Amino acid sequence: MYRMNYWGALALLGSLAGCPADKGDTDTDGATDATDATAATVAGTTAGTADTTTGTTGTTAEGTTALPTTTEAPTTAEPTTAGSTTDDTTTSGMDVECMARLQDCPEGLKCTAYAKVLQDTWDANKCVPEAGDGVAGDPCEMADADMFSGIDNCAKGYICLNTDDQGKNGFCVEFCQADDSCPNTTGGTGICFPANDGLLPICLATCDPLVQDCPGTQACYGDSAGPPFFCFQPDPQDGGQDGTTCEFTNACLPGLQCQDGATLEGCPPGSIGCCTPFCPLDGDVCTGAEECVAFFMEPVPGFENVGICVLPG
Repeated sequence: MYRMNYWGALALLGSLAGCPADKGDTDTDGATDATDATAATVAGTTAGTADTTTGTTGTTAEGTTALPTTTEAPTTAEPTTAGSTTDDTTTSGMDVECMARLQDCPEGLKCTAYAKVLQDTWDANKCVPEAGDGVAGDPCEMADADMFSGIDNCAKGYICLNTDDQGKNGFCVEFCQADDSCPNTTGGTGICFPANDGLLPICLATCDPLVQDCPGTQACYGDSAGPPFFCFQPDPQDGGQDGTTCEFTNACLPGLQCQDGATLEGCPPGSIGCCTPFCPLDGDVCTGAEECVAFFMEPVPGFENVGICVLPG
């Protein structure tokens, strides 16, 4: 399952993206299954505050913050249902559970993700007052500095992500529809990213990891199990450079991917994963004992030349 740390921001995209994700199984070609590996987690970043530099792997961003990579589904003694109210929640929507994909809250309220148990991870859904009309890509901010409160100025069906540490300078992101479609993201070509155990089902723009063609300071990340590649704000808490440790999808700088540590050279023992470069199969740029191995086990049209630097075998 995808994990996003506050992508501060994912962390999801973030996170994008959480708690540690399970280590991925290594495929025969050396690539890892992203649904099991650290690549399945996206952390949160602080968009708008990053300094950028150009490196060997592309444009890099620093100064971002991430969300936990894994999250346990919250439990409640007396769960409520969408549309129900309690004595003190008639107007705030507090504790009124709902489904972000369905937007099944009462009139005047919208369903969104917020931090209920872990405080720094979107780990539950609730109804909150509609307080704005921002749609995909529009600038947004939280009602206060708490980026996990769920109360923002995006319209129903959208959530404000990639804010700075003051809860400002973010942008509205569309929630996936019940059928996984994203009709209002990049002309309907966006992909559904069911982050944080499906509690943060968000629509992301697609991209090319060798080109790193995402807007602004976002980076292009991948999942070997699909969808192909998506844009999310980096949250490099441990530096995000080649060889540094990582625990969620967007923990690496642009041009790099968080990969199972067992498949990499020099990744500290016991680490969930480390950052490693994307590479073109027809122009290996890997160093040391690592080689450029196809990112997908089966060729994906348009991405046949995309590889990842890992140990062979």
